[in-house]
Amino acid sequence: MDIIKIAVLGIVGTLLGVMLRGQKKEYELFAAMGASLCIFYFLASKLELVLSVIGHMEEYVSLDAGYVAILVKMIGITYVAEFSASLCKDAGNQAVAEQIEMFGKLSILALSMPVLLALLETVGEFLQ
Repeated sequence: MDIIKIAVLGIVGTLLGVMLRGQKKEYELFAAMGASLCIFYFLASKLELVLSVIGHMEEYVSLDAGYVAILVKMIGITYVAEFSASLCKDAGNQAVAEQIEMFGKLSILALSMPVLLALLETVGEFLQ
């Protein structure tokens, strides 16, 4: 039932921001950032659970630990890029948000290169 807590926190943060918009526009941003950071904290706790499950999966299936580490890094990059880009969009900085998203995509692409090379080597071995 954590989703209910997160939904209520998001709604309260949004309503607080709408109420504060009349006072000063900056206060709305602070309310949104505060709610977002609280939600991000809950997200991090769920991510710990996912990481422990992935660790158990490694025990049952013979997976290369390097590939799992790359996958976890990709997930982390995705979450951080999306979170920070959303905050920038809320603050009205669309250009900065797009640059963060682009950097996140390129970071994931660069991180996945060893996996792509291993896949190409495997395909090359099958063709010989």
